[in-house]
Amino acid sequence: MAKSRSKKALLNTGFELILEVVTAVCSFILPRLILSYFGSAYNGITSSISQFISCVALLKSGIGSVTRAALYKPLAENDSEGISAIVNATSGFMRRVALIFSASIVVFSALYPFLVSDEFDWMFAFTLALILSISTFVQYFFGLSYQMVIQADQRNYIISIANIVTTLLNTVVASVMIVMGFGIHAVKLGSAFVFIIAPVFYNIWVKKHYRINPRIKPNYDIIGERWDAFGHQVANFINLNTDIIIATIFLNIREVSVYTIYYMVANAVKKVVIAIGSGTTAAFGNMIAKKEHKLLKKRFAQFELLICFVSTVLLVTTAVMFVPFISVYTSGIKDVNYLQPVFAYLVCISVYFMCMKIPYEQLVYAAGEFKKTRNGAFAEAIINIVLSVSSVFFLGLNGIVLGTIVAIGYRTIRYHLFVCRNIVKRSRSSLVICFIFSALSAVCSMLVCSFLPLSHIHGYMSWLIWALAAAGIVVVITTLFGLAIFRAKMIGTFKTMFSIVSFRKK
Repeated sequence: MAKSRSKKALLNTGFELILEVVTAVCSFILPRLILSYFGSAYNGITSSISQFISCVALLKSGIGSVTRAALYKPLAENDSEGISAIVNATSGFMRRVALIFSASIVVFSALYPFLVSDEFDWMFAFTLALILSISTFVQYFFGLSYQMVIQADQRNYIISIANIVTTLLNTVVASVMIVMGFGIHAVKLGSAFVFIIAPVFYNIWVKKHYRINPRIKPNYDIIGERWDAFGHQVANFINLNTDIIIATIFLNIREVSVYTIYYMVANAVKKVVIAIGSGTTAAFGNMIAKKEHKLLKKRFAQFELLICFVSTVLLVTTAVMFVPFISVYTSGIKDVNYLQPVFAYLVCISVYFMCMKIPYEQLVYAAGEFKKTRNGAFAEAIINIVLSVSSVFFLGLNGIVLGTIVAIGYRTIRYHLFVCRNIVKRSRSSLVICFIFSALSAVCSMLVCSFLPLSHIHGYMSWLIWALAAAGIVVVITTLFGLAIFRAKMIGTFKTMFSIVSFRKK
């Protein structure tokens, strides 16, 4: 018997949270080992190359979102032929893109070494770029269409389980190789082989459970909509990746290392928020396909409040404990200054806006409204590039993040207005109320937490103790403001969450 939407959502959220905990722990281990055994320059160059490779990977942008949106209806109707037609079209498109990607990577690998010639010789950077591209190539271009089927059918937990296994295995393999004295090239090549596991698994699992028929004529009509979704993917890419590229070009590879260490922490927090909404796009898509408009409006309002509350708690706590953690994490690393409090606060603000954008973005994707929201996506990309490049000369890393904050804030507002006008038909004041709620909670929480003796933290255990204390303070203050500002809505949201967790029908 097929699982209900609520039970699938619970499974998705549970395994996604486990994945993010595993990913967060592992993401702290490997960079620290690289910093200790190789230095900041090596950490910077691996992060920089990965982001540049992501530029080339934009070739596949749009196809994933379009495929998921197209799959909601045939999956809801158990239409095997319709599913096969969409999967075959996506697979055929990705095979052609893979050839272009391969040629582009060779060109990039030959040119990139000139950007880091002060630190590394040409052959070192060239071969490292080729090796790092292998895992990206495998993850993006083998099994993408099958991964979209799993996500569209609200079974993200399958993907999470596969990623938990590969993340743990990669950490073990890479850590052992680093400690044993292998060079950075061998370590990254070992990781590349580990990441082959997940795409192969998706391929086998989907073919077994969905009766994909490769002889069904591909439905290329859905591919024709990819350019509308492309704008959204480009904007997302720019906000997530362009900062490192700009830092590489205009600053230096050690500043890139500072950036990656701070965002390593902040992105771990963001992924927890994403995990909470895991599978929500598919659930919303299913409601839209079944024309359950009243239920959609109710569930979306609850999801919006939940994301606002969790984002506020997590990111205010992160802002309080950020620099003390970085101080402990980078102790003994003296080749660049990692303690930058202003940068830490700006990073938290940028990630807060990224999290607040999630509910509106997911509903837009679920409705397949790529074309009508495309211009806002392009505007966001332009704003980010122009502001980040123009301010990096005066403010360094802080200027880059300021550009990101303005761009993401703009797009969040655009998404919110579109959703209120065109999908759920409701008042447009909810986002303003969320911002006021978050700001009041942040100011009061940070004022109270300023009395904590955080300057005396010198190890992970003392950091953990005071982090729990800070989190408790933030939770209490945020809850009080939440009950004062939207009491009924907040109580209703947590009642719904409880009913899902206890498997009551809701």
